[in-house]
Amino acid sequence: MTDTLHTKEEAPSRHSAGHADDHRAKPIRRKRRPLRVALITLGSLLCLVIVTGVSAYAYLSHSISDIQRLHVAHLVAATGSSLDGQTFLITAAAFGPTGSSTEAADQSGYSNIVMLLHTNANGDGGGAVTIPADVEVNVPGTGMETLWSVLETGGPSALVQTVTQLTGDPISHYARIDFSHISALVNAIGGVQVTVPAATESFGYQFTEGTNNLTGVTAIDYARDPALSDQNRLLRQENLVRAIFTKIANGHLLANPVTDVSVINALTSMLAVDSNFTNSDIESLVSQFGKLAADTGTFVTAPTKTVDGNLVPNATLDAQLWTAVKDDSIAAFAKKNPSTVTPQATP
Repeated sequence: MTDTLHTKEEAPSRHSAGHADDHRAKPIRRKRRPLRVALITLGSLLCLVIVTGVSAYAYLSHSISDIQRLHVAHLVAATGSSLDGQTFLITAAAFGPTGSSTEAADQSGYSNIVMLLHTNANGDGGGAVTIPADVEVNVPGTGMETLWSVLETGGPSALVQTVTQLTGDPISHYARIDFSHISALVNAIGGVQVTVPAATESFGYQFTEGTNNLTGVTAIDYARDPALSDQNRLLRQENLVRAIFTKIANGHLLANPVTDVSVINALTSMLAVDSNFTNSDIESLVSQFGKLAADTGTFVTAPTKTVDGNLVPNATLDAQLWTAVKDDSIAAFAKKNPSTVTPQATP
């Protein structure tokens, strides 16, 4: 009886206590509910970001895989996974007076880029050396020819072999820029800025003295002005390429997983690289180019001279330049020979 009485007495007590616990628990649940909602929302957003990021990186990797690969001989494979301490040979496809690519032999009025991009072994800086495409050099097994003739007749492999013999510097990779697609890339990155020292006109477009904002169309007009000398047109093309890759690098447009698709597609259609280039190498190359252009890099043009009406290398100065490339001291060479530095403001 006593036990039964205690049980009956305890039952209401426990029931009352349960009600009391319920009253105490309700405020706690009300406090926790917003926290749980916030955590669920945050988790959902995080998942969305991860999925978006993975998808974007997958798309970037897939798109870069679509970049044309070329079989190029005479390249020297670099050791290690970094692009530091390597030299890249970069050319630009010829384009005619309408801005479209052309295979025509007569390109006398339109300069073409032949450039060495070098990154220092310690990862700190480097430089870009433009070699005038109409300079005559000794071609292995052929004799004296212009660099552009070597590229047209023998392709990238012959040009790599010739430039390697000319400079004594091994070349790790080759890349080609198609100027007929550069207009789309300029539009995709929101335009670029170049500096013109004096007002000029090209194909009906007026370039003002000072800073000019270029769109895709005016970028082509800027790069192919027929009134300029081959040397000045080459400087403009070099500056345009430098401005484009600087903007891509500064804006982290390839490192960002949500990179604008139009930038990726434009870059994909504009580039062709050697078959040894991996997707990560291509991303690194663009970033390296932009970094060199914006920060620690030096842009120079290989010295030349005219002999019997032909443009030939300035052997004395060029020997110093090729040694500077090999020794990671392009900046020191430029400081000693300021006339070789590519100006930011070109005619």
